[in-house]
Amino acid sequence: VSSAEAAGCAVLAVPSLAPIDAAPGRTVRESLVGVTPAALRAMVTHETPYELRVLTWNLWLGGSKVDDHRTKQLKAIAETGADVVGLQETGGTAAEELAEALGWHHHRAGENLGVISRHPITARFGDPDVGFYGAAGVRIAVSEGREIDLWTCHLDCTPYGPYESAYDGLPAADLIAHEDVRLAQMRDALGRIAEAAEDAVPVVLVGDFNSPSHLDWPDVEWPVTKAAADAGLRDSYREVHPDPAADPGHTWSPIHPVNEDGSGRAEPQDRIDYVLHRGLTVLDSRTFVVGTPSPWPDVAANCWPSDHAAVLTVFAVPRG
Repeated sequence: VSSAEAAGCAVLAVPSLAPIDAAPGRTVRESLVGVTPAALRAMVTHETPYELRVLTWNLWLGGSKVDDHRTKQLKAIAETGADVVGLQETGGTAAEELAEALGWHHHRAGENLGVISRHPITARFGDPDVGFYGAAGVRIAVSEGREIDLWTCHLDCTPYGPYESAYDGLPAADLIAHEDVRLAQMRDALGRIAEAAEDAVPVVLVGDFNSPSHLDWPDVEWPVTKAAADAGLRDSYREVHPDPAADPGHTWSPIHPVNEDGSGRAEPQDRIDYVLHRGLTVLDSRTFVVGTPSPWPDVAANCWPSDHAAVLTVFAVPRG
């Protein structure tokens, strides 16, 4: 590192045994995972991108199953350092109440969807009276001369593919055929995204899809995530963690080790919450849960007020 800096090079350092501090002209990262050509180019041209931290979170009926849930939600959002949060299962008022407590901007769509943002919301998209399932979007001014479109969506929960695979033993063709309702909802969301899109504005789609990913199951090409990929949306978590065996990224469910029907059957764990994007550079992505939640039904005292893990992705947004 010292030799390269003495030669006038831009330096990307990954510490091993000895610590390496950040310094002018030096970028320090924990690993090379997620380092892209665009990020390297920015180091050389000294174009410092703006970092945008995007969180997707299903609040689980607004958080009402857990005591003091609103305070715990605010604490969790603060711990992630999120700039923008796409919400599902808001219970109607969560987006407004969280935004007011944070001093942020918000958009409420129907009784289930919302977006809160520390950056100004300049436009709102989709049906403001969307039902329990569907999608809603906003345009956010994240820096001078730079906007992004962020959409949050929630897709139907039945029939649930992992149950049909684990409990019923259905083959891939049947699992795919049973995704028709969710696939139609995703296509509707993608159509609305396309209608609102502008060429120079990156797009982020977050949400609880209630469907596994075609990137995670080698024998099932789950059509919901495949439709999003065919529309040009990339899976930020899989960009950073390309091996689903090593990094499954499960978001369902931190409180359900066994199925809640009382049968004692193990609950299939899977990745069904996503942060997808088009036009941005991914710096990092991870799942997020506060503490170790007690399993259902003893959840009232949990620090984590949801039945889903959240997903946090850090994007590099080029400055305008």
